[in-house]
Order: sequence, then structure tokens, then C-alpha cells
Amino acid sequence: MRERGGARTALLGSRERPRRSRRPVGGNTHAGGRLPAARQLPPGATTAGSPRTPRHRRHALSRTIGLAFRQALLEQRSFWRSAEYALFTFALPLALLLLIGSTTAKGYLPGTHVEGQMIFVPSIIAFGVIVAAYVNLGAKLATLRHDGVLKRIRTTPLPAGAYLSGVLGSTAATTLAITACTALIGAVAFGAVPRIGGLAEIAGGLVLGVACFGSLGLALSSLARSAESASPIANASYLPVAIMSGIFDPTFSVPRWLSAVVALLPVRALAQILQHGYTNVAHAPVSDLFVLLGWTAVGCAFAAWRFRWH
Repeated sequence: MRERGGARTALLGSRERPRRSRRPVGGNTHAGGRLPAARQLPPGATTAGSPRTPRHRRHALSRTIGLAFRQALLEQRSFWRSAEYALFTFALPLALLLLIGSTTAKGYLPGTHVEGQMIFVPSIIAFGVIVAAYVNLGAKLATLRHDGVLKRIRTTPLPAGAYLSGVLGSTAATTLAITACTALIGAVAFGAVPRIGGLAEIAGGLVLGVACFGSLGLALSSLARSAESASPIANASYLPVAIMSGIFDPTFSVPRWLSAVVALLPVRALAQILQHGYTNVAHAPVSDLFVLLGWTAVGCAFAAWRFRWH
């Protein structure tokens, strides 16, 4: 019996199972070949990496834009719910406009036929852009990183690009509101009304200003090691430059070499572009445009290199 069982086992073990050919029959296959035609991958494509077809790319792009828009709305709700934060952001430029403007913005600038308020009001608009897009954005992101909020957001399905785009979109909306309020008070209190032909320059300057100082705000948040150090770094980096650029006093003068250095910084460039929208001031707006574009590239490059989520 034992020999018969052993023989049967040997007989069963001697049978070889047919092996399948590793090479496909009828030509090479591609990923998704057995799926419906509408969902098949093109030959040579894989499921990893970027979206598979132009249709998927458009869908992913539209989804990212929708998420960024919803994130911007969420950021705006959070901004307006914080009464102290919103009040400070709006109150500082408007208070400077009323307090300083009532004493220094009247009359003509020395040696010119340009009224002081036509220079001072757009300068305060530039100051509001800097406060909203540079100081507040940099300090906010540094605080969120310190509190671990950015780290938790990074672990969610929300794409990083959608989140940052939403934050920048909310900053742009806040900047637009500050600009509208400052321009309205400047027109009512000081009679400073922009030229009709200068509205396009003002709009372009605001877009470039938000992009430039928003990217610098991202770089600032990357440079600050703690939430407490973000605001001092921001104030120390822009307030002296704003004073030397004549933001608060158009008649403020500095040595020629220092004026040449300040002309290479984005504060004076933004102020002069906005001033040109109110009155024809003798300066080189093309050079100011390149200054803003250059600092935008610097801010984006530094933020891409050093920005951290935790």
C-alpha cells in the first residue's frame, strides 16, 4: 500500500503544468487596453506621473482652480472674522492717509506744478499693498507653520498649489479692498482723483505689486524661524525703505547714492507706477516695471527653495 501510494504521488508530481507565454500574442499591449475606449491610456503611457490625456489635464486644472477659489473664500471668512487683524490691516494705511495727509499733502511740491496730494495718496495705496501682501502674508504663514497648521494641511488631499493660490487670491482681494477705501478717502478728503488714462497703469501696478510683495511675503515666511520673528523682520525690512522712498513725505530727500540704491528696490518702483496713474511725474516707468518683475522672480525662486510646511 505504501509503495502504491508513493507511486501515485510520484505519478502526480511528474505531471508538468503548461506555462503561459510571457510575450503577448497579437502584438504588444498597453496600459488600460481592456478598459472602454473612452478610459484607455494612449500607447506607452503609464498610470503614474502627470494626467494621462488632455482631458484629464483639463479636469485636474479645473479642479485645482475650483479648490483654490474655495480656499480663497475660506481665507476671506477667516480674515473678516478676526476683527483685530482686519482692523489693523485697514486702519493703518487709512490713519496715515488722514493724519499725515492733512499736514503735508497740501500745496505744490517744491519747484514743480504737481500737487502734493496727487503724490501722497498713491504712495499710501502702495503702502497698503505692502502691508497686506508682504507683512501680513509673511507673518500669517510663519504663524501657521509655528502652530503646525501648514503641516496638517499638507497631509490633506488639498494640493499645495491650490492652497497657496487660495491664500494669494485672498491677499489680492484684501489688497483691492484697501486700495478702494484709500482711493475713495483720498478723493473725498483731498480731491486726489486718478487720471482716466492712468487707470490701466494703476491696475497693472496693483497686479504687479501683489505678485511681487506676495512672493516676497512667501520668502519672508520661509526666512522667519518663528512666529515671533516674522513681524519684526518684515517691519525692519520695509519701513526704512518706505521712508527713504518718500512714501510718507514726498519732499523727503536722501543722498544721491542712497537714492540710486532705493530705486532698485520694489517699494519706490510700485509707488512711482501708482503715482504716474494720478499725474504725469517725470520718471522711467519701464525701469520700475523691470524692478518689480525682477523682485517677483527673486521672491518666487527663494520661496520655491526655502518654503517649508513644518
